[in-house]
Amino acid sequence: MDFMEKITDLRAQKSQLLAKAQAFADDGNYDEVDKITEQMEGINNQIKSLESLAKQSQENAVPVYDGILHDKGKVPKEGKGGEDKPFASIGEQLAAIYNFRKNHVEDKRLQQVNNAVLGANEGIGADGGFAIQTDFAGAILESAVQMSPLLNRLDRYTCSSAANSMRWISADETDVSKSVFGGVQMYWAAEAAAVNASKPQFKELKMDLEKMMGFLYCTDEMLQDAAFMTGFASTGFSLAADRLLTDAVIAGDGVGKPLGIINSKALITVAKEQSQPNGTFVGNNAVKMQASAMPKNRNRLVWLMHPDVEEQLPLLAIKSGDESKFLWNPEGGLGGFDTQRVLNKPVLFEDSCSALGTKGDIMLVDPFQYILLTKGAAKQDWSIHVEFLTDQNCFRMVYRCNGSPKVNNALKIKNSTKLRSPFVALADRK
Repeated sequence: MDFMEKITDLRAQKSQLLAKAQAFADDGNYDEVDKITEQMEGINNQIKSLESLAKQSQENAVPVYDGILHDKGKVPKEGKGGEDKPFASIGEQLAAIYNFRKNHVEDKRLQQVNNAVLGANEGIGADGGFAIQTDFAGAILESAVQMSPLLNRLDRYTCSSAANSMRWISADETDVSKSVFGGVQMYWAAEAAAVNASKPQFKELKMDLEKMMGFLYCTDEMLQDAAFMTGFASTGFSLAADRLLTDAVIAGDGVGKPLGIINSKALITVAKEQSQPNGTFVGNNAVKMQASAMPKNRNRLVWLMHPDVEEQLPLLAIKSGDESKFLWNPEGGLGGFDTQRVLNKPVLFEDSCSALGTKGDIMLVDPFQYILLTKGAAKQDWSIHVEFLTDQNCFRMVYRCNGSPKVNNALKIKNSTKLRSPFVALADRK
């Protein structure tokens, strides 16, 4: 089940109900407003249930190690971990690595995990490091994605343990006014005599996994508490991965890291208004940016804004005679929104966006038009020499991932000279 798709559909239904409620409120028909509000509360409960279900689906069952290394091919006892999941927690595995490196206490579970993840046949940590148990590694990276309001909206794929890249076929098109996929076109039968032969235009794209590394410093005392280390290590690496990945998806240059939306060739830049004050965001900017987005799949659009823009949003409006139409909605309110909204599209505040007043500080994007590729297994290394004088140990986590916009060009639609794109930015206002 695609939980985000269902949640998005429910939010779209709620938006339609909100529009009806506002119309009834303008007419003074508050009985109907109350009825619609109850419906929206029901949708809010459905969204919360789906979000909870999505979270639970990402949490792997915790394996229990019974002190016995099960033979390959044999089914472990009910309730016990499988052969590649002998550690009950990441804190327990970090403690085992520490004991092996510092105290030379061999733990066969480490070799067991290495064999399962890396395909090694013998030896432990031959290159100085150990593989993190796959359910821990996958859960840490998935947790980083789930906690991010941007990353969890991307089109996500996971490489198998044997793969280090992803290849796919993409349509090579810049004009969808008559055909799709660069050549697929339908005609009415009466016009068939005038049909010109054409064929789809495709190109092969490849994305190689890049390395993302994180470091965790801890003392000997911290490593004695496996429960504490489990929460500390998992949360710490997840938060750090969230920040680094989000920054790359928004502003990465594509060199050894994902290509960011700001640097996409498909990005459309909307000019500022005449005499617009420096560093401002006005109603006409928002209207023109939405008009530059693709007409379809508008329900997926989100605003990416630097937090410095936030104080301007409550004043965002367009003038109609002597009246003003405000374009901003707060969290909660009549629609029960979980985010602030502009033109009824969610606002995600990210400090990875450009500084206030520069291109990239305000963007309207379709996150599903961005691919995030990850690899579940993470490699981990331990060093006894780092921070020796302060009695600290260093754990290094290496993740493999990459990302890129799906489209490389803005598109032309029928009966219009305006180019449109799933990625729209506001120009400099300096």
